[in-house]
Amino acid sequence: MSKRVDLRLILVFLALFVLFYFAGDYMLAATINDMHKEGVIPGDEKTWRARAGLLKTLPGAVGVSLSIVWGILADRLGRPRLVFMLGLVMGLSYTLIGSVGSYLVLLLVMTLLSIAKIGIGPVVYAMVSDVTPSEKRGIGYAAYYAASVIGFIVGLVFGGILFYWRTAFHLVGLLVVLFAVPLYLLTRSITIGYAEDTVGHVEYTLRRALKAGMSRTVLLVMLQILPWTIPWGFITLFAVDYIRTRWGLSKELASGILALAAISIAVGHIVGGKWADKLVSRGDTLGRIRVSIIGIIVGYLAMIGMLVYPYPYGSTRLTDLLPPTLLALVGLMFTTFAYPNISSVISECVRPEYRGTVFAFYNILNTLGWAVGPTLYGALVATLMDAGLAEKTALMYAAVTLTSLWLVSLATWVIMRRTYPRDKIA
Repeated sequence: MSKRVDLRLILVFLALFVLFYFAGDYMLAATINDMHKEGVIPGDEKTWRARAGLLKTLPGAVGVSLSIVWGILADRLGRPRLVFMLGLVMGLSYTLIGSVGSYLVLLLVMTLLSIAKIGIGPVVYAMVSDVTPSEKRGIGYAAYYAASVIGFIVGLVFGGILFYWRTAFHLVGLLVVLFAVPLYLLTRSITIGYAEDTVGHVEYTLRRALKAGMSRTVLLVMLQILPWTIPWGFITLFAVDYIRTRWGLSKELASGILALAAISIAVGHIVGGKWADKLVSRGDTLGRIRVSIIGIIVGYLAMIGMLVYPYPYGSTRLTDLLPPTLLALVGLMFTTFAYPNISSVISECVRPEYRGTVFAFYNILNTLGWAVGPTLYGALVATLMDAGLAEKTALMYAAVTLTSLWLVSLATWVIMRRTYPRDKIA
């Protein structure tokens, strides 16, 4: 295989595939009110939101609980066929969502979708490491992460602006399958460990796979996943509310700022992955560690600056909007530098034969942190308001407190400067 040409094509089709299956997932937020109006989600104004929330909570719990199964299968059966199969399941699920007529059927289809969508995570992580050599792995993972972020924007546009909700889900289902096919054709000959030429050297057993995830560096990465993802969870869900309440802006203007922030996050994935790859290709063993540390320091300081910024309430003048918006964009972009390097470091400290299993545990913790973040934020805001703080002040203190969990992640990256060179596999 011509690795240079095929790698580019594989990453392009991988990014398009990931973009649309994430777009379908995010599209639920833009279409859920229409589902309620048409009676697919039953209930009155007091009860329908609880049923709507169950469409994410219950399927998510089932998907997370089965994640380890897909990680093990990825190691035992290989990755391309599994990615293709799960892609077909997601495509079919989105098509079915666009055709459902009852809440129970919708819940069942959402559960099927969640099993495939959450389960494909560790399989894709492992496949990226099969396709990309170590010095190009950052951009490989950046293609996945950046596409998942752009999928957020595409999902909102498809489901909230361009199409009737049933048409939007039908279209996304078709596009997921459409890009799953060429991705499979390009990767079907790629075996476990292909990029490192280590295939067949070690026989898989679950005990060995679990042991592979017990190196100091991998344990440190796992340790920092929850404090790393909890802030991301609450920021993405409550950013619009924070800007509206703290700054006094309209929903439309706050949503526009969030869209810009999503683009900056996508850029951060690409810049962080590519910069680290460049350092690694020059022989800098600690390149990924350095890029992550710099990104978190700069990003954290900028985000704190945005959260505490004394914005003139209700002003829509560009001179007032620009400083805190730039702080938000810089903060999210720089902090994101670490994301593709987290996956790269795991892959470089675990043998190819065991990566699916280890990434499954990473995927579970990653998903859990994103899910817990909004709940912790809401509870902290309520506690602070019960203590007598005004709403705007409580929002700021809660946001600063949870964002400061990134300092725990920063500390683990600093410690990894010593462990990573020793744990990195040859």
